[in-house]
Amino acid sequence: MYRDYRDKGVQFFYVYKAVEHPEVNNFVSALNIEERLKHIAHAKDRFQSEIPWICDTMDHQVERAFGGAPNGGFILDPEGRIVRKRFWANPQTLRADLEQLIGKVEKITKVEDLPTAFIPEPRKIASGVVPRLPLPGRMRPLDLQHVPDDDHPFFAKLRVEGTPRLFNTGKGDLYFGVYLDPLYKVHWNNRAGKVKLVLKTEGNVILERQILTSSEVKEDADVDPRQFLIEATFKDQSAPLIAFLTYTVCDDAETFCIELTQEYHIYGRANTNLGTRPGIFLNEMFANVRDMDANGDGDLTTDELPPGKVSMYVGHMDYNDNNIIEKDEIDRFCQMFNNGRGVSKFNDGRRGQK
Repeated sequence: MYRDYRDKGVQFFYVYKAVEHPEVNNFVSALNIEERLKHIAHAKDRFQSEIPWICDTMDHQVERAFGGAPNGGFILDPEGRIVRKRFWANPQTLRADLEQLIGKVEKITKVEDLPTAFIPEPRKIASGVVPRLPLPGRMRPLDLQHVPDDDHPFFAKLRVEGTPRLFNTGKGDLYFGVYLDPLYKVHWNNRAGKVKLVLKTEGNVILERQILTSSEVKEDADVDPRQFLIEATFKDQSAPLIAFLTYTVCDDAETFCIELTQEYHIYGRANTNLGTRPGIFLNEMFANVRDMDANGDGDLTTDELPPGKVSMYVGHMDYNDNNIIEKDEIDRFCQMFNNGRGVSKFNDGRRGQK
């Protein structure tokens, strides 16, 4: 559509507000504006797109101004007035809006006409070697703040989530996930040391354990997350739980190996700006997608999709815009969103560590 309408006076922009589903293609939430700009630079390089990007501020000013739509699309007139707004944007509705507002084009550019296609970047370091920890369902991220490290970036990022009971009553399961950031192309050095979390409560949080240490890994190096699940009681949701994360990483180019200890402050309140992990996202929305194939041909047509959710499924998985979700598109989607682990339904979860 950019190629079809750029000569008709229409300007196009991507707006990057946050990582909506951390761990998709291994990416994790940025801690500062510099990391967000690196995400944009990576996307520009991979997509080879000429469309300019707008980067939201870390306090989400653009997202709030546009109503917090998770996958929104907006058309503004020359005076800056919103003339079309879509809570869930997809190519078909955008083209229909532009045809109504601007007019149709003589020759429509198709996806296969474009010079490049997005292919997830392979990692040479081992992955999928540390089993994932089974987790309770419907977990939400807790609000956490990092204490800036003036000497080093946060090569590994901490993500903390709680069960609904934790937010409703102050007592429930607390999940800690430590994810390597692919921006920095580093891996765990398993011979040099384990990942360790030391939790200080100041009396405002009661924890099942206050020192969490990852298990042994046979491989010398890998890029899998380190995960922990414990029970916690927040007596004061406004007072921080302080976490010290210690880990050893080496860069893939083998120019350095370093041990770091970095600090986070965690609060017993939800932070929706941190998105949802693909394990939650897939299981709640897409785990049964193949069961919708009524005629058993492997493809999904719009009449096989749930009423009212057609645009959501088509918008996520119909990569060639033909209004049919083909088998290879389903496979590609599941591979991207779950990093090759497959789609599985929730299980009850067991407290422990991996």
